[in-house]
Amino acid sequence: MRVHVLVLGVLLLTGAAASAQNTPAPKQAPASKDDAKLDGYLTKWEQKMREVKTLNAKLARIDKDKVLSTTTKYVGSAQYLRSGEGQSALNLAALELKQENKTETAEKMICTGTYLYVFAPPQKEIRAYEIPKGKTDSFLDLLFGMKAEDVKKKYTLTLAKEDDWYVYVDVVPKDAKDKVDFARARLVLYRDSNNWKDKAYLPRQLWFEHANGNEVTWDVSAIETGVKLDRRLFDAPKTPNGWKLVPVTQEKAQQQPRVVRPSSPKQ
Repeated sequence: MRVHVLVLGVLLLTGAAASAQNTPAPKQAPASKDDAKLDGYLTKWEQKMREVKTLNAKLARIDKDKVLSTTTKYVGSAQYLRSGEGQSALNLAALELKQENKTETAEKMICTGTYLYVFAPPQKEIRAYEIPKGKTDSFLDLLFGMKAEDVKKKYTLTLAKEDDWYVYVDVVPKDAKDKVDFARARLVLYRDSNNWKDKAYLPRQLWFEHANGNEVTWDVSAIETGVKLDRRLFDAPKTPNGWKLVPVTQEKAQQQPRVVRPSSPKQ
């Protein structure tokens, strides 16, 4: 589903874990000390994500255009709720962003678990993308729902650094189709610290660099799990007067480049 998707955005989720590859895995070289550390962090991250049933986050997105030498910042919030269990579980999410120091909504998205509704204010359209059941199609899916082993099949992961507060993981796509999204990325996770036991292994930041050098950063300034959320927040939106609902077919969606709009703990 090649659509304009969230971050943390981190938080528009398309569901179940990615399916295992059918091709035999190549023989692995003996794990280094850093590889073993990274595997440990990924396992803890996977366990944490599986525990999350509700989430509320305050976040900012910083877009850097290297060609135009411009930086644009958006601020807002995102909510997530997992409805149900097992294969029938639905991942529900909502995101709303405003350009910094402006009052009107710049971007808004609602994921009902079966459809992703993307608001396009300039065109006064709500674009509805059907989410294929049991499929994932975005790097953001690795934040929730993917097994650590499946993530390693899809991306080359390197433990870039670690300190008393965060774990920094560099990410490079293996497949050409994923490189359409980004050339490289960095995921920053909270460490298991006495200062924030409840946040351990939740995302703090997600940074992307595209092939043309443009950068996108999702910076999560506050994040809470286990919060009470109104289920109606994730209902399909009503079309405002003067707007129109535009269904987007899978064929048309796949013709669009995938956009991952996601710089502070990046170092």
